Amino acid sequence: MRRLGVALALAVAAGLAVAGTALGHPLGNYTVNRAVAVTLAADAASIRYTIDMAEIPAFATQQAMDTNGNGSVSPNEGRNWAQATCAAVGDALVITLDGRTLILMAAEDPVLTFPAGAGGLDTLRLECPFAGAWTLPLGEHEITVADRTEDGHVGWREVTIATGGWTILSSDVPAISPSTQLTAYPTDSLASPPDVRSGAATFRADGGPGSGTQVAAPASGPRATSNDPFAALITGELTLPVALLALLLAAGLGAVHALSPGHGKTLVAAYLIGSRGTLRQAAGLGMTVAVTHTLGVFALGGLTLAAGELFIPERVIGWLSVISGGLVAALGLVLVWRALLPGSRRAHHAHGEHAHPHPHSDDDVSPTVTRRGLVALGLAGGMVPSASALIVLLAAVSTGRLLFGLGLILAFGVGMAAVLAGLAAVTSLARAALVDRRGIGPSRWTRRMTGLLPVSSGIAVLVIGMVVTVAALGRIG
Repeated sequence: MRRLGVALALAVAAGLAVAGTALGHPLGNYTVNRAVAVTLAADAASIRYTIDMAEIPAFATQQAMDTNGNGSVSPNEGRNWAQATCAAVGDALVITLDGRTLILMAAEDPVLTFPAGAGGLDTLRLECPFAGAWTLPLGEHEITVADRTEDGHVGWREVTIATGGWTILSSDVPAISPSTQLTAYPTDSLASPPDVRSGAATFRADGGPGSGTQVAAPASGPRATSNDPFAALITGELTLPVALLALLLAAGLGAVHALSPGHGKTLVAAYLIGSRGTLRQAAGLGMTVAVTHTLGVFALGGLTLAAGELFIPERVIGWLSVISGGLVAALGLVLVWRALLPGSRRAHHAHGEHAHPHPHSDDDVSPTVTRRGLVALGLAGGMVPSASALIVLLAAVSTGRLLFGLGLILAFGVGMAAVLAGLAAVTSLARAALVDRRGIGPSRWTRRMTGLLPVSSGIAVLVIGMVVTVAALGRIG
């Protein structure tokens, strides 16, 4: 096993060097991010509204742009979409000066670009420039900004108010974009991006800059990206040796993915400690995880391809997380209930009333792993598809490598399943060794500890399920 693990690690490292780097969106493959930058000038408010879409929403949006259905976005199709989108943004963006709503006009043509993303897919960046003309008398004024656009996607949202000539007296939003206009997201904010949709500032029109004058944010550059090694496997030259190595790497990355935080490792251990799981059941658990994860990716990918504009993938994943947490909580309740049933300890108590020359294992009173519980555990561990796997599927469709992409996703799921099945096997063996008094001696402390295993494990599984469910509901909002 040690040699196999070392070989797998070396293969993953070597394959990553061969596969290259897939540059994914730093905020995740599902996000749609928005920034409103307002600059106060002498005769107008200059507004630049920026939309930064990650790979999955960008893929669905490009499908909507492709009105003639030829599989590519022409300059005219892109221009029409950009103009319509910016017009909708202008209607939803409300800016007031001293309580009066400014009429926003397009200052320039929209700027639409498609920066490279993970797996050969594009991201999307749209900049909408507006201007609101005004005539300012000398004195203090107040400007407010409200971004009322809503698409249901999660992502970074910010508002900035700056000036190149007037003195800003107070403001509840910064003058400099914390993300450099959605091109350099601060790493310490990626886990919990801001959701700022409004801002207000008071400033003094005094004929020239004064002390405390703030300047406009610097022009943005190319957006920083993050690495996605799994998505990188779908790109590049495709030969038989490369394909075989990529499949091996996909399995290795699936195993690494399963070792990252989450993915049911604690759940699997707690459940099998509280039940009498066998090595055969551990293998069945791994197979269920692999099948569930793979089918989940295929289903979500099919929805994205068929109706990408009609549903939001991250919300589907959010509800899948809720269902997964609910299954886990239900498993915990079943474990606790079965462990506390009077009948589950009847045999143990009967043995205690009579003298026997041989000891009995506390495992005799532990609930066994049922087929339904095993299937539910596998579903909970694999039903939430990974974003990288979905990227691989969409990239495979767009590049004509569907069979190769399906193979990569299946191998990724097998790698995940192997880790969880291995953990299940190790847990089962460790539990069997713990409750075997012949190996460790029939001490009173050991008997008490092993007797508490079923109910304590059930409580742990229940708590895990409740935490997962509450967290998923919080993300859905």
